[in-house]
Amino acid sequence: MTLVHIIEVLFAFSFMIAIHEWGHFIAMRLLGVGVEEYCLGFPPRIASRKWGKTLYSIGSVPLGGFCKPQGGDLSGASAEEMNAKAPVPGDYLYASWWRRIIILLAGPGMNFISAILLVTLLFLLKGEIIPFEKPVLGFVPPGSLAEKAGLRKGDLLLKANGKDVTNLQTADELFPDYGKSVLIQVQRGGKTFETTLTRPAKNLSEWALSNNAVLRVFSSLGFGPDAPPDPALGIAHFVPALVGMAAMGNPACNAGIQDGDEITAINGQKVTEWAEMTYFIRNTKEDPLKIEFVRNHQAHTVTVQRVYNGTYKAIGIMQAESKEPPAVNKVSFFKAFSDAWGWSLSKSKEMLGGMGKMITGKVSLKDSVGGPVAIMRLMYRQASQGWEDFLLLVAVISLMLFIMNLLPLGIVDGGQIVLCLFEAVKRGPMSLRFQMVYQQVGFFLVIGLMLFTVFNDFKNLFLELHNHIH
Repeated sequence: MTLVHIIEVLFAFSFMIAIHEWGHFIAMRLLGVGVEEYCLGFPPRIASRKWGKTLYSIGSVPLGGFCKPQGGDLSGASAEEMNAKAPVPGDYLYASWWRRIIILLAGPGMNFISAILLVTLLFLLKGEIIPFEKPVLGFVPPGSLAEKAGLRKGDLLLKANGKDVTNLQTADELFPDYGKSVLIQVQRGGKTFETTLTRPAKNLSEWALSNNAVLRVFSSLGFGPDAPPDPALGIAHFVPALVGMAAMGNPACNAGIQDGDEITAINGQKVTEWAEMTYFIRNTKEDPLKIEFVRNHQAHTVTVQRVYNGTYKAIGIMQAESKEPPAVNKVSFFKAFSDAWGWSLSKSKEMLGGMGKMITGKVSLKDSVGGPVAIMRLMYRQASQGWEDFLLLVAVISLMLFIMNLLPLGIVDGGQIVLCLFEAVKRGPMSLRFQMVYQQVGFFLVIGLMLFTVFNDFKNLFLELHNHIH
């Protein structure tokens, strides 16, 4: 470990909390709510100073922070304490319900905006990558759309619907919409021919196909059984089966697989490239898998029990990036901002979908959540690998904070927004008893989740330390 990377991690954590609390702070000031204290970190305080009516302080524990409004709110005071006296001008409860909603949304909103700005900065600095690989097919999975179209490993793709194919990753025409086809011109062994790749209609779940309108509505909201998986496209470059990252707490890492290992066989089936390896990992019937790999010219074998990630069975490894630096084009601020906006929306939707699958039991909670230990370790790891990966991870965690703080739990922003909405409908505050019960339930749920994630973190850390290669 290096001190520089540890400082980077602590700075990033402080930044994400500071930007969240700063959103609350600005909204309070603009809407006439006083701020008693703005603190980075948790007490005991190591430094503080009062300007005007606000105490600005720094806590000794750099894993959080708070912005305390005048009169307090449910995140730092009980409903009983807040209602012990009639609110006066400047108190949080004196503000109208819609002003309080704006204040509550400002914190998560700043996390979302900061994620967009961080990714915009990343795109501006990195530029737009110009792919250099020829559009030559690697492994073509059995049953894939490419295999059904007659394509094979080694085929050179020339055109798709009359448009030149310069790179498999950027040729959107190669992946038609549901129920549509694409005419592909292919070169194989010096000969050129054409073939049609057809994408069938989207598979629907039993509930979506049901005659029961209620089941169809629930299916449209993401509930009920999953639809059968759509066939894979099967179009990818040849990429060596090198592990770029074995994610902490996942089966591969727990079994002893490390970054840089080259996978050579799955259950005795030799593999030479990434697409081939992932095909066997996802489609092999029996568990655990016997995985053979090479590290420092030495062969090793481990057994790995796959986990279901909501879509398929996986072991928790990521592909290694090419060592050859790609050519890049500079992009304008507007292009970078537009791409960052799309990325943030897509990533937020992906996170919400993952949370929905955890709630409905489609994904194992213990295999999907990480607490502060896991997050800090992952951030340190990304900081060690380079500023680009680290910056992207900070943006992802900012989006996580945006979503987590909008959950309808009593002591977080989302829970307090729910109370404000109830107040708007009722045209008056909810009863003190209701607020106290609502707050206590939220408190125990949040504390329970925190304890579970910390336990999960240390369990995974123990497994990493005690599993060994055999």
